Amino acid sequence: MGVLIVCESSFGNTRHVAEAIGAGLSKKGHHVALFAVENAPREIPEDVTLLLVGSPTHNMAMTTAETRARAVAEGAPTAPAIGVHEWIDVVTPRRTLLVRTFDTRTTGRFLPSAARDAARALKSNGFHGAKTGESFQVDPRTTGLADGELQRAHEWGMALADLDPGAGTDHLPRH
Repeated sequence: MGVLIVCESSFGNTRHVAEAIGAGLSKKGHHVALFAVENAPREIPEDVTLLLVGSPTHNMAMTTAETRARAVAEGAPTAPAIGVHEWIDVVTPRRTLLVRTFDTRTTGRFLPSAARDAARALKSNGFHGAKTGESFQVDPRTTGLADGELQRAHEWGMALADLDPGAGTDHLPRH
């Protein structure tokens, strides 16, 4: 399975999660390409059978230009020129492609999140195989990932490796 991971990250947490997910997939023998959102392709290559889209959660949603600027003002080393939401608006959809979203956030698991928003936006843009994946917790005191989250991301990547791109559905456990 060819896997494309597109992620947006300002503080680096979402990027670290994306790398851990990719390592889990690679461990199971899958070819993984990871792109920062501003460098992500607008056409998904035909050999890609799984698309993963990750974003930090700002104000319980995907980022905006305003929230990315605020992140820099609060100490983020950088902010991408475009976010996941803007990329979703310009990427050419593939109706049957398996797509899973993930996010990083400081809020509780059952509150609105960038992953949920991204899955909805991807479906609206024609990616009918898009589903909300996992949320990974950021410690609000340190602004770093909470203990154990990189290991959980790696394990989720290994679980994603077992998806059958031809089946149309999956039965992945939620963590």
